[in-house]
Amino acid sequence: MSLPSDDIHAYLSSNGLDVIPFKGTDLAYGYRENEPIFAFIDDGGNGSMAFQKAMGMYWATAEYISKPWCLVMVTALPMIPHNRQMLDNLGTQYNIQLLETPQKNALLNIFIDQLENLTSIMHRYLEHTESNPSLSLGESMRTWKSEKPALEDTFHVEIDRGDLSIYDENGKMVPNRTTVPLTVTSGEAEIEGVLLRLVQSEPNLVFYTEHRNLPSVFRLDLKDQILTMRFEADKANIIEATSFESLVSAFKSKNEIRFSDPNSGQTVFNVRVRRNG
Repeated sequence: MSLPSDDIHAYLSSNGLDVIPFKGTDLAYGYRENEPIFAFIDDGGNGSMAFQKAMGMYWATAEYISKPWCLVMVTALPMIPHNRQMLDNLGTQYNIQLLETPQKNALLNIFIDQLENLTSIMHRYLEHTESNPSLSLGESMRTWKSEKPALEDTFHVEIDRGDLSIYDENGKMVPNRTTVPLTVTSGEAEIEGVLLRLVQSEPNLVFYTEHRNLPSVFRLDLKDQILTMRFEADKANIIEATSFESLVSAFKSKNEIRFSDPNSGQTVFNVRVRRNG
């Protein structure tokens, strides 16, 4: 097998995905230029070729360079154990689907399952889903930069404070420009590098993200006990969008979300949906 077959190309095209150039892959499909939804790599009979391309795409490029939302790899032979272990480790952070000596239709089924999963995660961006949800998602994404859509959820919560000394300035809790990168976790969903800073101390403590060009925005009001989670799509790629939607969905399901210091692992804020509303 060299490249996706005609039925795979027809399926992706019918769902609004275009073939787009993307360095390091044999073929890539996306809704927007340079932002692949799917990237495809085939080892071409060379057992290490696909592995080397994947390592170059993820480990040899800066974090801010766009990555595929889903990388599909096909190898003609089983990957050697050492390379397979490294790829499995990489797969804990990225969505990588590996097919070793695939059976008929196995590759098409991966694309179908992954696209259905994507549209289910991103359902809040789909306005007209009766006939083809993924087409609607593609139409939505193509307008993000011009229409600047934003999704916002506000929750009445109970907030347990952890160690807030990281925000002290000369022993006082006063508004300042110090940003503290925190990891936000709910269930298995997680976003790293959320930059909360203290923006108000009177009459109550308010923490707000130094978001600027970051699409995920968080606001914590400790007196009124309100958590606001906002996503500004025009600043985002598909990985950031799905990560945020997964976090919001997990919080709505688990009713608990944790802001923690990635260095110490200590909880800074533990937030639960308020029992009485």
